[in-house]
Amino acid sequence: MANYIDNFPLSLNQQFRQNVISNARTAQRDKESLLKIIKDHKENDEKVHKSEQIQHGNSTVGNELKNLRNQVRNQVIGANGNSVSEVKDIRVDIDGNLHELAQDRLNVDFQKINSVADSAKTLADKHEKALEKNAFYNEITTIKGRKYDTTYYLTYIPHKDSEGNLIKIKKGVYGNNPNSPEALTPSKFSKKSVATFVSNASTFSANPIRLHGEQLLNGQILKSVKGDEYSEIDKRWTLAIGDDNTLEAFQPNITAEQIRNKGYNNTVSAFGPLILDGKDVLGDVAYSSNDTQNHPRQVIVQLPNKDIVFFSCDGRETNHEWSTEKGMTLKEVVNTLFDHYDVKFAYNLDGGGSTSSVVRSHKINKSLDENKTSERKVADFLYINKEVVQQRDIDIQNAYSDIGEVRDMLQKVYGELYYFNKARSQEFGITGYNKNSGFIAYDRDDNAKKKFYMTPDDFKFYDYNSASTWFRVTKDYVQFMGKALATNYSAPPQVTDLNSIDLGGTYFALKEAKGAPYPGLSSAMVTQYNINVSLKDNDVMAFQVATPFARTQNLRMKRRSFTEGKWSQWYEV
Repeated sequence: MANYIDNFPLSLNQQFRQNVISNARTAQRDKESLLKIIKDHKENDEKVHKSEQIQHGNSTVGNELKNLRNQVRNQVIGANGNSVSEVKDIRVDIDGNLHELAQDRLNVDFQKINSVADSAKTLADKHEKALEKNAFYNEITTIKGRKYDTTYYLTYIPHKDSEGNLIKIKKGVYGNNPNSPEALTPSKFSKKSVATFVSNASTFSANPIRLHGEQLLNGQILKSVKGDEYSEIDKRWTLAIGDDNTLEAFQPNITAEQIRNKGYNNTVSAFGPLILDGKDVLGDVAYSSNDTQNHPRQVIVQLPNKDIVFFSCDGRETNHEWSTEKGMTLKEVVNTLFDHYDVKFAYNLDGGGSTSSVVRSHKINKSLDENKTSERKVADFLYINKEVVQQRDIDIQNAYSDIGEVRDMLQKVYGELYYFNKARSQEFGITGYNKNSGFIAYDRDDNAKKKFYMTPDDFKFYDYNSASTWFRVTKDYVQFMGKALATNYSAPPQVTDLNSIDLGGTYFALKEAKGAPYPGLSSAMVTQYNINVSLKDNDVMAFQVATPFARTQNLRMKRRSFTEGKWSQWYEV
């Protein structure tokens, strides 16, 4: 074996050259030593390794020798006394079948084991994939905002889920006969359909429940109320929902059959479009007198990429000026939508008390019926749900249903607190009369009887029957039935000017006070009587009676009067 080359050119740094040469020579000596050790091990050493230390395939020589020894011990002597054969048991497979050779039996068993392993892996992969899925669409999100003194909610629904599959918007009705649907609250429909999201949809008539306008359900034309029965329907547009979630509004004169012929299988009928091709069309279209009024609203929106947004807003807390939820006009809804999105299309669904957005069995907007404690039943729905994959999905859905029920209970509490202002019998409520806070007491017929309220300057107690203020408190005086009460205290207030006292009452005046009855001689207790509230209110007459504080017979009680805007001189009584 050749030695390492250690003659480096002199062009290199001399110290570096010497170090490299030294290392090369050291490595050469070590190599020669190792070669000698290997040679001695091969030719001269005895009993160097044990059989258990020597590797043989996936086993060791020691294990293989043991297996051979056991096979010899377990051999079966043949009939002639000197031939041998395999042990019979080793040729029986896991199903009990006997094979000619042990290798045949092993081949069969290994094939079955591989088959079971493959099946187990396939099943494990299937369950792992299922566990990654959810009972609801996690891609659907909701945000909350506030504008125009109103809380609103935007539920965003992407066109496709994270796996690229369409998140399908479906139309739903409840009951056995879609031509005569049963009314149901959106929250209950959400639980029954296991929906990620549910919205109310069409306007409808009650007793019996019948949908309005042109109605399609999965390609079936439904019986509905038309313009000959309810003239307002002649103003309503029809919303068509395509199988790929495309939204299109059709004018009132277009029939369900014509819409179906254009390839649409589902429609709802409420009011009409707010935005078409990205433009506000409210200036050209009017659907009802409610358009410019403040109400709860429900609107479905489509963005240019076919994503869907549902808009809901609260409202109708307008009986009192302190209301926190005013509601929106349609124009305000449009402005709010453009604040958030590049909207291509928007359609005004049924609103008011029917307004509902339910996310995972949780109604996110406030209800209005029965003093804001009850959710309204409606006749049809727009919703999104997923197929149940496993039992866990049902458990998750039930959990969200329970959360929704808790939310319903909170809604009821909210409604009861809100209507705490409707005082009946011994009840009382908050009022915003003239933007002032206070309380109104009602009788059992809901008639206001008494009112106690606060203004920036005073407190007042008002009687509705007599239409008068019975009691009033200001910083300066207390008034009863239009008259200021006198300032009579156990320790009368000290005054320095008796000529400018406003309110009747008893006062302590020093002898140096302006208008003093005993100037320079004695202080005095002075009682003033006013005909009207105070001198500032141009009383036509007032009196002052003075009692000297000094104990002397030379000073007697005095009196004087106020007429024509000035005080007379003091006279002895």
